[in-house]
Amino acid sequence: MNSSIFRIALRGILTALVLTTVSRFPAHAQTSPAPLLKLYVDPSTGQVFTRPGAGRALLAEVPVSALDTGAIERNIERKTQVQLDANQRQIQQLVRQNATLEQSNAALQRQVAEIEPAWRSYVNEFEKKFRVGALVYADWRMYTHTTFQPQELESINTPGPQNNLYNSFDITRAYLNFYFFPSEGLTARVTPDVYRAIGNGTNPAIGHGTTFASNLDGSLNLRLKYAYIDYNKLFDFIRPMKGNSIQAGAVPNVFIPWSEDLFGFRYVTLGPWNYYGLSSGQLGIQVTGPLKFGEKQLQYIDYGLGVYNNASYRTYEQTNTKQFMSRISVYPFGAKWRFDGLGFTWFYDYGYGNVAPDYQGTAPFFQAPQAHIMRQAIMAHYTNYRWGLIFEYDFGHNAFNSSNLFSGSAPSTAAGSPYINFNTMATGFLNNGRSTQQGFDVMGHYHIPHTPFTAFGLFQWFEPNTQVNTNPFDFQRWIVGIQWQYNEYLRFALDTQNLSYYHDQFNVSESYVNSFVPGLFKAPGTKVISNAVPVDDHSIFLNMEFNY
Repeated sequence: MNSSIFRIALRGILTALVLTTVSRFPAHAQTSPAPLLKLYVDPSTGQVFTRPGAGRALLAEVPVSALDTGAIERNIERKTQVQLDANQRQIQQLVRQNATLEQSNAALQRQVAEIEPAWRSYVNEFEKKFRVGALVYADWRMYTHTTFQPQELESINTPGPQNNLYNSFDITRAYLNFYFFPSEGLTARVTPDVYRAIGNGTNPAIGHGTTFASNLDGSLNLRLKYAYIDYNKLFDFIRPMKGNSIQAGAVPNVFIPWSEDLFGFRYVTLGPWNYYGLSSGQLGIQVTGPLKFGEKQLQYIDYGLGVYNNASYRTYEQTNTKQFMSRISVYPFGAKWRFDGLGFTWFYDYGYGNVAPDYQGTAPFFQAPQAHIMRQAIMAHYTNYRWGLIFEYDFGHNAFNSSNLFSGSAPSTAAGSPYINFNTMATGFLNNGRSTQQGFDVMGHYHIPHTPFTAFGLFQWFEPNTQVNTNPFDFQRWIVGIQWQYNEYLRFALDTQNLSYYHDQFNVSESYVNSFVPGLFKAPGTKVISNAVPVDDHSIFLNMEFNY
């Protein structure tokens, strides 16, 4: 028999014998001398016996105590306890780690709790620092009768006489207004303007010996309407002036935007001085705001003072002089808001023609483009939540030239044009450096109670040069319409717009026209300009405004 197999078998037999023997001895026998377990083996078969017998030889004597199961159990228990102790130490270590982790989590949660309000505050404040608005004016217009005239709105032009029933869809204004509020009282505004350029590509002359390249090709262009900084904390130490603003950049001047808001229908038509040629925006610096008094802080005075380029926001400045504007509005009974109740307004503007200092001039106009320009408006107005009424008197020097008169539609200068005589008269009567203008205007609106509809109207009577005995370009303009306020952002208007050169038809002598032009008194001319009064204009407009 193989020795290893023998040893394994022997161990198994010994274990079985020990267990059997131990079960036979009573407990108190353990106190007597340790008994021996004798084992016998049959050499011929290899069997092991616990009793002697024939052919059996003594194999071994083993003390029973050596095979004590208690010792084995204690050994097992000892090893088990060691393992349990190790496990316990690992568990305690995990508990300590968990406790540390919980403390870390608690600290992290406290940090997050502290950071979250600050983060939310930052986001909320960031959102408050920016605002984006949009303004779109659109219309459909149809002319039953056409003529030569100023533009009713920006970027629209109309063919002259004998183009009746001309109609068009237009976008006259499309702005995105960007506002940024970096700190309390400080505002930055940027407003780009989309417009359609019209030109033949000729290079414009600047001064006596300079030209600029033209980029006019009839495409849609982007130009800057407004870009300025507004700060309204500078005068807070003077209580009546608290909140007054100082603005610098490409700004809305102190009068035209104010008068547009007073009337409230800028999307339908231009206001009087805007229609006569004064732009709503200049590059310069101005101070505006109300003066409030008393416990109720009622507005008794609203004012605006500014110094600007002689050029408008859309033209290049050529002069070495500047333009000054002021507007003062008085509310004798106090006003709770900007246009509340009865008010009286005086506007004054003084500037010069936008030409370079080296401009020499040519006959027959000489220095007329360099002449001073003055505009005034005196207004009485009343506004409440339902209706408003405005009376305006306008007075000016060199404030209305042929470019203003024919900004919407002009006679051709080509030889043989039947209307070329209008250009001759306009340049003589208006572009002579010593013309005077006056006009009378009435504007108003009435909101029909319990409806979204408002009736509105405008009437203008304007004399382009009061020094002309009978000026064929004297005109009256009137507008009547109804507005539908769809919601706070969107409104529509259906209106009729009309212009009438109201004098009866007559002829004008060339000598009379030339008498207004310096340097031509010795060459009065002998021609007669027949049919000097242009025909009337009548149209129907459907206007829309989206303002967000």
